[in-house]
Formats: sequence, C-alpha cells, structure tokens
Amino acid sequence: MKTIRWGMIGCGEVTEMKSGPGFYRSDRSVLLGVTNRTLDKAYSYARRHGVPRVYPDVSDMLADPEIDAVYIAVPPVVHRALTLRAAAAGKHVYVEKPMAMNHVECQEMMAACAHSGVRLYVAFYRRAMPRFVQVKEWIDENALGAVCSVSVLHLQKPAPQELSPDTLPWRVRGEISGGGKFVDMGAHVLDTLIWWFGPITEAHGVAGNRRGLYAVEDTVTACWRHTGGVSGAGSWCYAGDGEADRIIIAGTRGRIEFPFFSDAPLRIHREGGTEEVHIPNPAHAQQPLIQSVVDELCGLRASPCDVHAAALVSAVMDAILAGA
Repeated sequence: MKTIRWGMIGCGEVTEMKSGPGFYRSDRSVLLGVTNRTLDKAYSYARRHGVPRVYPDVSDMLADPEIDAVYIAVPPVVHRALTLRAAAAGKHVYVEKPMAMNHVECQEMMAACAHSGVRLYVAFYRRAMPRFVQVKEWIDENALGAVCSVSVLHLQKPAPQELSPDTLPWRVRGEISGGGKFVDMGAHVLDTLIWWFGPITEAHGVAGNRRGLYAVEDTVTACWRHTGGVSGAGSWCYAGDGEADRIIIAGTRGRIEFPFFSDAPLRIHREGGTEEVHIPNPAHAQQPLIQSVVDELCGLRASPCDVHAAALVSAVMDAILAGA
C-alpha cells in the first residue's frame, strides 16, 4: 500500500499538537522532514517528534524526490508563494487557513496546482472532526425540518500580548495575516457553514477597530445567504471584556445550539425535548482531516476538503471587510 511522505514548512505552535503529529500518526502517512526559518527550531522539532530529516531551506525540501506532499504551516502572507513553488516542484499541498491573504491569491494557487496536476488542500479541519460531522448528519437527515437560519456569536478579550505594540502576535498584524482575529478564527466558522448549508452567494458586513490596540479590525458584524436559502448573521468582537462562543441553527421543527471553539455538549431541541451529545475533540485536532487527505491521495476515499469552498471563504471575508 502506498505511503504519503510529507515535508513540513514551519514548526510553529499549531504543529506541536493540532497538526504535526497527525502526519506521522495517520495510516499510510509519514512526516519525512521539516524546515523552519530558524533552523534550530526545526532541529528541535525533529528531535522531539522523531522526524528523520531537517532541510536547510524550502528549496532543499522541494528538491527531494522522496517528498510527495508538503504541509505549509506558516502565516498567510507566504501561502501563495510557497504553494506556487511546491506546485512547480510537483508536490501536493496542504496549507493552513486562511488559504491566502485574499481571494485573488487563492485563485492563483488553485490555478498553479491545477496546471501542475497536484492536489491542493486547506486545513479547515472541522470538516472531519466528529462533533461537526454529527451536526451535519442532523442537518442532512432533516432532524430540524427545513433549516431557516444560523447565527454566530464570538466574543473574546484581548490576549495579554495584544495590549502592547511591541508584542503583537502575527494574527493581528494585517501585513502578515491579511486581517485580524475575525480572519483567523471566523474563517473556520464560515467554511463549516458552507460545508453544512452550501456556498454563500451574498455577504455584507461592517467592521471597525474599537479598542485601538492594533491597526486591523477588532469588531465585525455580518450577514449572508447560502444557495439553499439559509440566512446567516454573525457578530465577532475581540475588543471587549466579555467572553462568548455560540452557534444557533434554527429549523422549522427544532434548533441546535453549541459552542464552536470548545467541545462542550451539542444541544438539539425538538418537540420531544432536548438532547445533549458530548463528543470530545481528538487529541490531535487535524488528524481526522489529514487521514482523509492521505486516503484520497492513496485513492481510497474522497476527502471532505473543498479547495473551492476555502477560496470562497476568502471571497466572503473580503466582501465583509470591504468597508473596514
């Protein structure tokens, strides 16, 4: 049976538990090598995770004929450039979200991979996490009747490092991330909703910066519509003192309520009463999606990854933030 041999570009925090182990713990998958801008960090990662090869730079990794696919685990500002280089080298690509700095870059990435005959995947890993699969099953089996609307609320206090311009993380530096925490975290929500309800055909929003801690948006309010008629509304605030995380899906015969960013119980309310379902998150959050990608590359089954949906997420965020 074929084994997919991965090279990983970037050894940041997300790779320690969420993603990296998924590449060597999945069946028919091996993490063959890593590289990082700071090479000492790559050697440390390789030693701690049992990775056999460390490459001095990206070019060395892409020149290795034993590498089948690369995982791009660096900020969005370089997603496009690295994807184009990997595609030109004939490597499949699994890139972190958001897919790129904007929708135009997403289109260029898809075109380059199509031209080179390689596959492009985006790490919207909730498409394979069991709790989100359960919600999709309820929707698909009409457990709520016809779904009418979905509402999103995410409130989060500023992190300590966001309180000083000297310690700002890259996620709130627009020149690196393409936006603020809405772009970083809201992208996951929008992709999941597209997976559940179909493409978003129109989106509108207002965005602003209320706290003045950094230059990009810290408050966003948006509304949108999916192809099947489901309407959506969301509010994201990363400037206040409160904390909240809630999704409500309303249908003609019931509703589902749950937090998006934790594994607290799902609650489905129907005429017969309320049912709570607790589905813990995997130890390595991205592993189920990584396994599906490996399986698809091995010709075993289709992955729920949808690069066109991932690009649409960027287009929707571009539209919502257009007036910011």
